Amino acid sequence: MVSAVTCQSCGAHVDAQYARVFGNDDDEVHACRNCSTQGAIANGAAVDADRDGTPLVHRPDLDEPVEAVFHETDSDPDTEDRVTLNELRERSATTQAASSTDNHDDEAFAALVAE
Repeated sequence: MVSAVTCQSCGAHVDAQYARVFGNDDDEVHACRNCSTQGAIANGAAVDADRDGTPLVHRPDLDEPVEAVFHETDSDPDTEDRVTLNELRERSATTQAASSTDNHDDEAFAALVAE
């Protein structure tokens, strides 16, 4: 069992348990708390000198791209729930017109501010 290990990057001494947990299979440590962030170490910066601790984006055989398949049908049961952009604009315009003629809310707000 290894009793003391030196960081390959900065030369600081680390304990054997740290090397066993964060280091590589040979109990070598390529980054430690003195020369790297804990997040980078948790993402593998201490395992290999080439790793900078950036999380891996692609894991072979686990993150293989999958072709997206869309199933289009001629009749959708959700057609009643669909709203066009023009309908939304008309609703917005009528809502704004109705709110501009109603001054009751503005008066209540002004009274609240005055208190």
